[in-house]
Amino acid sequence: MEEKEQSQLILLKNNFVNEGVINFMTVNDLKINEFQNNNKILIPSDLKQYFLLINGSNDMPLDNLYEFYNINRITKIFNEFKDWNGVPDYNKLEFQQFENVFIFGNYEFNFYSFGIELSNTLSSINRIFIFCGSEYRIIANSFSEFIDLYLDNPEEIYV
Repeated sequence: MEEKEQSQLILLKNNFVNEGVINFMTVNDLKINEFQNNNKILIPSDLKQYFLLINGSNDMPLDNLYEFYNINRITKIFNEFKDWNGVPDYNKLEFQQFENVFIFGNYEFNFYSFGIELSNTLSSINRIFIFCGSEYRIIANSFSEFIDLYLDNPEEIYV
């Protein structure tokens, strides 16, 4: 793991502790490989290290109303919102366009949702999307870039 990646994850973990997370339910390589096999994708190293060291905000929103999902909760965008009833209206989103996007977190109880584009080949670019109903935009090109935004410039995350 790169030194920058490790220090970034330590900052994120400390942020989570400051936001009320007490226990971290990390996973091992076996669980990560199972997720990759089940979804026919490869997880980039920055996201893999996140699962190994943090793995979500313990199934609860943080005090700042962000929630980061653990590996068991991360799912394709269609599965996350196919039965959605609420505001914003995610049913108007063209799911086929985001076939390889996996939802990994949200802000303010799904008012905004965050997804990462994953495929069966490793790439230095794994676009991060923010969704608000049928509206969306790309906010980062990797999970690490998203974490940098979250830690340093959270006002840039919104649609």
